[in-house]
Amino acid sequence: MFGTLTGVGLGSERLHPGTNHIAEGLTVLDVIPPRHEIEQRIAAVSAGRYRRPVLVLGIEGAYVPTRPDSARKPCAGQRRKRARRARWRGQGRDAKGFRFYRLDGERIGHGLSWHQVQNEAQRGAALKQVKEAGVIPAEQVRLGVVCDGAAWIW
Repeated sequence: MFGTLTGVGLGSERLHPGTNHIAEGLTVLDVIPPRHEIEQRIAAVSAGRYRRPVLVLGIEGAYVPTRPDSARKPCAGQRRKRARRARWRGQGRDAKGFRFYRLDGERIGHGLSWHQVQNEAQRGAALKQVKEAGVIPAEQVRLGVVCDGAAWIW
């Protein structure tokens, strides 16, 4: 996709560290839409309706494979030899996050989302940042929450 959009061909071994470097230090407030944009989306859904639209907060986690730090370091490749399976074993980690979306009749519209390899406290802190920043116009919507029964969510 990067090559198609920019005309510059880069492999995943270059894009992955570059993306991580760019994303280092970003918070949820750096990547979500501003309040006025979310209000415009909500206004479009609620136009001509008696009730406020429903905004749903979904909280979820997924087990994702990751590479150990030792596998991220550059190393000399073998020339003219058949590739071998990596000697390191991947590590599974939990990616936890949340998504706000609005219900519009038969459609679901994206609001904002934040999913990272993070623990419960970090995910909770990100959700608290969204609340304290006043990004979600709670007075303009009916808020619902959808989650599974995982103890860390509740």
